[in-house]
Amino acid sequence: MTVTMIKKMIRALAFIALAAFCLNCLSRILCFKSEHGVDQARYLYVQPRGKIDVLFLGSSRVHCNVDPALLWEEQGMAAYLLTGAEQPLWNSYHGLVEALKTQKPEIVVLDMYCPAHFYDDYQETWLEQNLDGLRISWNKWQAIQASTQNDRLNFLLGYTKYHFRYSELTAEDFSSFLWNEPEMARWKGYAPLTGITPVEELDVSHISEEQPMTEKSQYYFDKIVELTRQEGIQLALICAPYQMEEGDQRVYNAIEKQAEQNGLLFLNTNTTEHYRAMGLDFSQDFADASHLNTEGSRKYTGYLGKWLKENYEISDRRGEAGYESWEEQE
Repeated sequence: MTVTMIKKMIRALAFIALAAFCLNCLSRILCFKSEHGVDQARYLYVQPRGKIDVLFLGSSRVHCNVDPALLWEEQGMAAYLLTGAEQPLWNSYHGLVEALKTQKPEIVVLDMYCPAHFYDDYQETWLEQNLDGLRISWNKWQAIQASTQNDRLNFLLGYTKYHFRYSELTAEDFSSFLWNEPEMARWKGYAPLTGITPVEELDVSHISEEQPMTEKSQYYFDKIVELTRQEGIQLALICAPYQMEEGDQRVYNAIEKQAEQNGLLFLNTNTTEHYRAMGLDFSQDFADASHLNTEGSRKYTGYLGKWLKENYEISDRRGEAGYESWEEQE
């Protein structure tokens, strides 16, 4: 190989590297940002490697209701919310697969609201929230295949969906570069709601019938159970307070039985006993019928943290090196 050919190869490689760098920067600027799923997945990649002990998966009933800063303050838990609006179990599963590339949590806490409330095999409304934050990989492609039959290539590439956003850019769009990663790592996925909406407290304790999850939800639930067992990870099932529906309770009854069969615990806090124990006020502690506000979140997080600590082996990381982003989390 001549010197001239070597120089041409070097120039070609330099051009490819520069083009890839520019495209990556452009993608970071133009990509959609959202605290209801997109950012939770995207910020996973800047978390300290191997430091997440408590990984939450599930819907907005997690990232609006569970405050990782309070879990850290009261229990020393290094928690992260890898959640998305109306996240079905197939997205929870592929989120777990993605997280295990860089993390080895002590426990996975799985929200069971969506498999109880939704019965569509393809929940198209919140696709972007549950797919756009993932990096391109075989796992993302599998998540896309499980999530939609439409525009699959666009969901994989990403750029083809948001290349038109030049005219609507804000300062936030320029905050996702390498030099911002320490600041990004301090955010653990919490998206609090501040409004107050009085909500009627409904009692569904009389519902004893059982209704199974859909076949697709059951399939991915079983995969989550199997994967956590293979990895030696504890698994907890939860459901945060919201205005219950009788149909949901029928599914929760079936989930409760499955939990017992699998040796799992299921903390469904939608009972009068749990409401009173955490001091929940239905006239003050809800942002809407489905989500708690910041005061309700504080009560639920404290209650959930104690339950997790009492029932599972979870490390207290306060004061340990490598957990500064939890000490300083936003």
